[in-house]
Amino acid sequence: NYAGVVAATRIFPHALQVGVFDTGYHRTIPEHAYNYPLPRTLAAKYRRYGFHGTSHKYVVEQAAQFLGKEKINAISFHLGNGCSVACIKENECIDTTMGYTPLAGL
Repeated sequence: NYAGVVAATRIFPHALQVGVFDTGYHRTIPEHAYNYPLPRTLAAKYRRYGFHGTSHKYVVEQAAQFLGKEKINAISFHLGNGCSVACIKENECIDTTMGYTPLAGL
C-alpha cells in the first residue's frame, strides 16, 4: 500500500521503486468473458479483472520457449498464495477463474 512506498522512500531515498500490476496480463480477456451476468447498469461498474498475471505470463513464456514455439495455447494454473487458472490462446489470456476480487479464485 501507499504507506509502504512512503516508508521505503524515507529509508532508501535513492532507490528506484517499481509498481507491478498483475491484473495487466488479463487485459486481453474479451468482453463476454469479463462481464458478470448482471443488468447492464451494474455490469458496467463490475468486471472480472484476473489476478496472478505475472505468474501466468511467466509460465506461458517458459512453456513456449521449452516447446520451441513463439505462441502457444495453454491452461495455466497458479497454485499458492491464492489459486487461479487462466485460459491462454496464442500467449494471451482469454479467460480466468479470478473475478472482481481475489476471493473469486478456485
